[in-house]
Amino acid sequence: MIKKKRTVSGLIIKLEALVRRMPEMEPGREMAISQLNKRRAGYTGEQKLDYYLNFLDEKEYWIYHGLRLSNENQFFQIDTLLLTNGFAIILEVKNWNGTIIFDPEFHQVIRIHNEKEEAFHDPISQAEHQSRQLKKWMAAHGFPEIPVEFAVVISSPSTIIKSSSKHTSKKVVHAHRLLSKLNSIKKSYLIERLTEKQLKKINQTLLKKHVEQEIDVMKFIKVNPEAILTGVHCPKCCSLPMIYHWGKWHCPACKSISSNAYHQAVQDYFLLIKPVITSKEFREFTHVGSLNSATRLLSSMGLLQKGERSQRVYLKM
Repeated sequence: MIKKKRTVSGLIIKLEALVRRMPEMEPGREMAISQLNKRRAGYTGEQKLDYYLNFLDEKEYWIYHGLRLSNENQFFQIDTLLLTNGFAIILEVKNWNGTIIFDPEFHQVIRIHNEKEEAFHDPISQAEHQSRQLKKWMAAHGFPEIPVEFAVVISSPSTIIKSSSKHTSKKVVHAHRLLSKLNSIKKSYLIERLTEKQLKKINQTLLKKHVEQEIDVMKFIKVNPEAILTGVHCPKCCSLPMIYHWGKWHCPACKSISSNAYHQAVQDYFLLIKPVITSKEFREFTHVGSLNSATRLLSSMGLLQKGERSQRVYLKM
């Protein structure tokens, strides 16, 4: 049963907002697009895994996606954790295409794709590290010791996997072979090490101790806030900016009209600039001429509000 659902990461959402509002020739735009494509590909790979996880007995396997926990202020993140009463297994998912070669000597992966060769960190070492950290976390919270296995899952069935090490074949698997891998592991751990009560307690603690990662995308990509394009995007043709007139947003490019196109602009402001906004800041960011109109539009969004009149700020939900 899924205890923590898979969601689009906050960084992907922030990168999407940043790419929307970066000028074509702005330094850093290429990096932003590259990071966005890389993380979207990773998320797509994780989604492919879900098809196979749906075949698991939901009474036997508790599933957690995107857990981020800490040991003494040192965070570790797990793509997917499967928890049973006999063992746990960490799944590190990679959406790699082409040919991947695991180099056990230097603990790296070489990918050959479209006649280009790239080196990546060894995901086996990464998953092994997460396994040690999870064991440490369980002990620190007073839970019984259980085996914590790990596997690297390659989501694309067309990816060619090569390695000179037998260890790799034991720890790396294509997604379509995952269920067989889990059945094999299950046979090694037939003893129940956790009671139903203990499982529920671990579940509660995992969810309570999970901490979302907050990344300042402007600093991450090294973008000057002054470079951000202001205005309201047209929801139909994406051109910028729309013009606010007589209570509606009008697109000069495609002539479409919208009553709530500014909602996306406010969310972009929260994602890129700061999590609070004033009527004055809203007016400047969306190019609304009247402060009264700006206040009315912000108030209609149902945002949290703090302060009175001129000191009032609107907060990200």
